[in-house]
Amino acid sequence: MRLTYLFACLWGRWRIRYRSTSCQVLFLVLEDNHNAGAEMSYKNELSVRYMNVARHPIADHSCMGSDIRYSVAFEELERELGGAQSVLEPLTIDWSRIRERSEEILINHSKDLRVASWLAWALYECESFPGLLAGLGLIHHLCEKHWQALFPQKHRTRSAAMGWLVLRLEKLLVEDISITRQLPVFQEMIKYLDSLDALFGQHLADDAPLLLPLRRRLTRMIQRALQVEKASVTIVEQVKQVAAQLFSNSPKIESEKDAQRALSQHEETGKSLCKWWLRLKTTDPRAFRLGRALVWLAVDSVPECNAQKVTQLKGLPADRLKNYQERFEQAQFADLIVDVELSLASSPFWLDGQHLIWNCLNALGAEAAMQEVQAQFALLLKRIPDVIQLRFHDGTPFANAQTLQWISAHVVPPAPSAEQMCDTDLKHDSPEWDSVYHELIPTLQDNGLKAAVQRLTQRMSNAKGDRERFFWKLCLARICHQAKKYDLASIQLEFLDRELQASGLHAWEPQVFLDVLRLLHSCYERMPQNNNLASRKEEVYQRLCHYDLERLIV
Repeated sequence: MRLTYLFACLWGRWRIRYRSTSCQVLFLVLEDNHNAGAEMSYKNELSVRYMNVARHPIADHSCMGSDIRYSVAFEELERELGGAQSVLEPLTIDWSRIRERSEEILINHSKDLRVASWLAWALYECESFPGLLAGLGLIHHLCEKHWQALFPQKHRTRSAAMGWLVLRLEKLLVEDISITRQLPVFQEMIKYLDSLDALFGQHLADDAPLLLPLRRRLTRMIQRALQVEKASVTIVEQVKQVAAQLFSNSPKIESEKDAQRALSQHEETGKSLCKWWLRLKTTDPRAFRLGRALVWLAVDSVPECNAQKVTQLKGLPADRLKNYQERFEQAQFADLIVDVELSLASSPFWLDGQHLIWNCLNALGAEAAMQEVQAQFALLLKRIPDVIQLRFHDGTPFANAQTLQWISAHVVPPAPSAEQMCDTDLKHDSPEWDSVYHELIPTLQDNGLKAAVQRLTQRMSNAKGDRERFFWKLCLARICHQAKKYDLASIQLEFLDRELQASGLHAWEPQVFLDVLRLLHSCYERMPQNNNLASRKEEVYQRLCHYDLERLIV
């Protein structure tokens, strides 16, 4: 008691340190209390202790210490963590030992954000939510006061360090936990998270870990505990402010450079507006309409790919996809929508994400928002229908089997295609080529295009007369089109088109002539776009307008 009284009397003026014989430093820092108003309002014993850990300089000549990534102490700590590196399959971890070793590193060796994240989680495992609050306070102090000198130096490594902790916080801070009896702890926790989110946004920009869903969830939990509702007038004023920023101070546009600059500014404003709408109401249709318009605005053609439809684009990390799936299975639909929408903004060809968003909205009964997702996605597929066949650099499809089924059922319901138009229009007395075509379609996937071409080439060589040979050539072009070899099909169809015009048969065989033009235009739409191709596509389109205007209008 006397010792406690002595410490209380000395509070604000003295610093007392104690170093044990085992070289582990245990200390108590008692500092001036004049700036207490700048600190978080709620304090407990753990928060004070670990705030002092954050403030304690490693050495007189080096406040932050040195990078310990390859030190024995750091590697031993990593090994002890072991299964804790996996969110899905954690092993038995001695968290008290992790806490002890992390604290020792932060005191004696290095102010390292990776170690601070491990310590924060170890404090939760050992001390529950007050421990987590103390850990977040330590991280906040290091990031706010020592960002430039903090280890590790690379921004992406810092983001990954916080991402490790955020993934665990998302699984921990679910809405069914009771916070009423420890409300001050959670109120201070949301302050730290808000401030950290601002700091990361300022310093890490696009690499910043995503704290928004976590903050939103925690805020809702606190609001329910306090039984306080926000005044609607505040929301209206904030929306008006965002809208005013969107439409005021329009830049003068007199060059392409001005146009690009203005577009970039409005894109950033639009993204902020989408985030705001989602923050107010996760199912606001405007957020899904504007967000997709911004992301897909500049997408006019499919990305470059090889013969196997593999592009150079990278998909989402596997651990993030697993996390999304877990949260969906846990019915965390509202927060998951915010998270997935941000991922879609940076990965516009992750089409499985559109399906995931739609499923979340469906679970929430948000019919209007579901229709927006369907409508905007349908517009993209109308421009570049072949995008659903492409793959990321590792072979993962843009759209998996479930997404393709969803597209067929809800986004682009089956409608007559150019190929189907030909099927209905090619009605001849003895259409042997038509029967062979339908026989070959089911075999394309197993036998490949080469086997089908060989069979058609043989039939072509046995054709009796130029008319039969022409239809076998058309059948060959249709097979290439069905196999999605649009470049090969277009070459065949261009020859057939010239043959019809040169012989004057387009007047005698108008239906066949239209079939050739429709397929040719369909090929041009699906091929990688360039100026030459655009000119040819426009020429074919004008001819179709002249000869088949009614079908085009339909």
